[in-house]
Amino acid sequence: MNILKKLKQIRHKEPGIREFCIQTIRFKKFLENARALLDLFEDGREKALGEYIFDRHYVVTLIDSVIERLGMMVYDGCVLVPESGEKLYTTYDTHKRTARNLIDFSGIVKKAVSPGDVTPETSKTVDQEYQLLSEALQWFNGKDAPLDSTVMAFMKQIFLKVIQGHGSSEVIKNRSLFENSCGKIPDMGIYLIDLWKDQLALPEGNSSINDFNSIPLNHLLMDAGGKDLKAHPNPDWIAAVGEYQLSLNSLRADFQFHLVTLATGDADADFIFIFADDAAILDTLLPPGFHTENTGYGQFAWNLGISEKTIEDSLMIIGRNLFN
Repeated sequence: MNILKKLKQIRHKEPGIREFCIQTIRFKKFLENARALLDLFEDGREKALGEYIFDRHYVVTLIDSVIERLGMMVYDGCVLVPESGEKLYTTYDTHKRTARNLIDFSGIVKKAVSPGDVTPETSKTVDQEYQLLSEALQWFNGKDAPLDSTVMAFMKQIFLKVIQGHGSSEVIKNRSLFENSCGKIPDMGIYLIDLWKDQLALPEGNSSINDFNSIPLNHLLMDAGGKDLKAHPNPDWIAAVGEYQLSLNSLRADFQFHLVTLATGDADADFIFIFADDAAILDTLLPPGFHTENTGYGQFAWNLGISEKTIEDSLMIIGRNLFN
């Protein structure tokens, strides 16, 4: 296909579908940065509790990495909800100053000391390195830290702003947009969008589930539905899919539910994230293994570092509970 024909197709596509796809891809990136932050927290906790040898360089690198990833998360959040940009970056600057103060005023001697080399003269060095790591962990997500001063508290603040803005976005709840532009699974009430194809050019004819090569979608629907299902005149769900990713949103005005998953087979990258309002009882929808957080606005749940088999089984159970 020549470039002029491509441009012609792009010019005539539905701009709302492109906006929806871009928002969905950006939200997945937002979650990936949040997941990387949680992994950094866990690595620091593991070093503090285990018999590890580390020096000042490790702790400083950990603090710098947290600030870098937090900045990426703030950027993605500001792209998704631009009106929150000024407040988010103001708080982010506060966390950058906290990180710099931790590093500059730690008083750590820049020398690595292993436990076997500890003497009365060197024990202070070891204690100071562990002290800095302990202070960093308190800043990350310490129970004894001042209210709303931790990185985790700020992450929750960003999540709420993004979820509120994302969930209220006109394009997310636009049934007519999806009705006229998307594939459909009539007996399950789901509209389907290919994230990478449909934002460039909509399909010329009606598409079906067989046109979508998505591993997580297949697992989600594997055990869903039944023989007596009837067609849904007004589907309640929009699923945006790629080969390894799935974003499922409720279209109902009275019910918020948002599931995002990456299922590549790599436990270090894959995750399932869910946000639901208080109308959803997540305990009845989710299999064991999920971490949940309740807020005044809704419920967050996620599962990280999971095997390929676990993510397949989890999606199948969630799909069965949602659609049956």
